[in-house]
Amino acid sequence: MPGNRHTSVRSRQIANELRRYREKAGLSCTEAGAKLGVSGSKISRIETGVSGLQIEDVAALLGLYHVPAVERHTLVELAKSADQKGWWERQTGLPHNWKNLMEFEAKASRIQNFETTFVPGLLQTPEYCRAIIQGIDATLTEEELDQLVAARMARQIVLSRSRAPQFLAVMDETVLRRPIGGSGVMKRQLQHLLNVAGASNVNLLVVPVSAGAYVGLHGAFLVLEFDEEPDIVYVGNHYTELFLEEDQDLASYRLALRNILHAALASGATGDLIRNIAAEH
Repeated sequence: MPGNRHTSVRSRQIANELRRYREKAGLSCTEAGAKLGVSGSKISRIETGVSGLQIEDVAALLGLYHVPAVERHTLVELAKSADQKGWWERQTGLPHNWKNLMEFEAKASRIQNFETTFVPGLLQTPEYCRAIIQGIDATLTEEELDQLVAARMARQIVLSRSRAPQFLAVMDETVLRRPIGGSGVMKRQLQHLLNVAGASNVNLLVVPVSAGAYVGLHGAFLVLEFDEEPDIVYVGNHYTELFLEEDQDLASYRLALRNILHAALASGATGDLIRNIAAEH
């Protein structure tokens, strides 16, 4: 069967690349498995083709091995036919609020995210993500940290799947200037933002500090829209999370988002600002 043969060749290609990246990272199958909370034999089965490829495994491993974004995207695209629904439910050790948000993101047709503190999770590089998670909770072990970073990288596949949601990411300029992880980490994160901004389903905007006081200073939030379910607003922080469904809540946050967009730079000016800040590193 031509289709099955094509799938087999593609799976072997992905498996070979995963093994190559693992070896380049200097990890054994056992070590890689330990960092993701799975057995070394599972990593070996993935690499030899004995175990079928699943999109979350591919994305998590690529994140663990710090594979560059462009190469990571290419391999994820190759693995796109694998089932990805509900992968977060099989992932051990994830915070409960992460699982809830991932479930909604996987179903959304449109995601609108405003951030005042850090780059949206869907647009973070592995090293930037690691610096944030480690800075927020210094008690995490290396294994726990690796697992959380890999999960967030796997979460990003939502933006590159065949029916990807439209994603509007709006950030305060201070997000781009906060030195998370050091100068090199920030420069690469800023370059990544410029790269992903070229995707047809991603719109990236920045509110400049020159805007002064504006409604966005109230804090970060996400508006998630669905084709067949009621829309919701997600608001979360270190202590709590809220999923708001009431019409008045949705109307309030949509009004806030419109006001934030009014204060934001246009796409071209946003790109110029990001390039200028990156040049400072």
